[in-house]
Amino acid sequence: MNKIWYKELGFFNNPFSIKPAAFHDQAIGYEKVVDEISYGILNKKVVLVDGDYGNGKSTILKRLLNDFGGKKQVIYYSCNRIDGRLDVKELLNGRYGFIGKWFDLKPKDMILLLDEAQELDAKDYERIYPYYQEGYIQSVVLMGNGIKKDSIIGGLKSQLEVAEMGKLNEDLAVLIIRKRIGDVPVLSDSIIRKVYQKTGDNIRILLKTCEDLCKSSVDSGRRKVTEDFVKQYFQEKDEKKEVKEEKIEVKPKKEPIIIDKRNEKLEEKEHKEDHKEEKKEDKKKGGKVYKPEEYKGLMRNSAEELLNKSTDEIFGDEQYY
Repeated sequence: MNKIWYKELGFFNNPFSIKPAAFHDQAIGYEKVVDEISYGILNKKVVLVDGDYGNGKSTILKRLLNDFGGKKQVIYYSCNRIDGRLDVKELLNGRYGFIGKWFDLKPKDMILLLDEAQELDAKDYERIYPYYQEGYIQSVVLMGNGIKKDSIIGGLKSQLEVAEMGKLNEDLAVLIIRKRIGDVPVLSDSIIRKVYQKTGDNIRILLKTCEDLCKSSVDSGRRKVTEDFVKQYFQEKDEKKEVKEEKIEVKPKKEPIIIDKRNEKLEEKEHKEDHKEEKKEDKKKGGKVYKPEEYKGLMRNSAEELLNKSTDEIFGDEQYY
């Protein structure tokens, strides 16, 4: 039975999990943006938070749910799951369950957290505005990557505030990893800095790379990631990338093959007979042929990965906090 690498280092769970609920609700490195969003919510604003995938938006959402949730005054909704248009009335009615939908009951002063808000258009904002204007919605928080500001209608746009996502730096990278692993010497501060220099500003890539390095190091019998090990890791990664790029290069066109027309009819007849034989063979086997490309969508994550789902996988389409 294979040993689990992080348990070999004394951890009960994977310390590099990207699941926001798993580690540090204080949203390390995002205190400023959390404060800006919180200020906007308390002052009944429409707050826009735009950032690349993996830069901490899910962690911030989790923090906001923890700070403002508890009295079912917060609605979390992921807009990439919209079937048709955003139905704000249904979301508000849903706060009271079946009775709310039946009697059209709507709560007041709700906080609407809209994740993946780049999926919204002008008609969606038109649906939000009347409920915002009438006080059913106290504040709207828009989170996503590439949110269309031009689609936000005037009534909401006049209350719009943008909360800037801060960028990761070396010192912050060290702080984040140290909060995850403490004083365990598997990664030194200098190694974390080298990893950051290679991975850039994306927190998820930083965490995933640290996980790969620690796992590979433990699996090879080491208790500490060395500079040579990091150098080898990125060298192998670069080599794999080069090989992949070579494979997808456009191949030169082959010269057309000239077929003797006298043999065309004979070859066509042989092809049809071969095709019939293939069909017979398929029927014998039940008519099913294994095609790898058809099974790609059926791949499932490991049990460990399922335990470390991201925020948008944890929350359902409609959640009330």
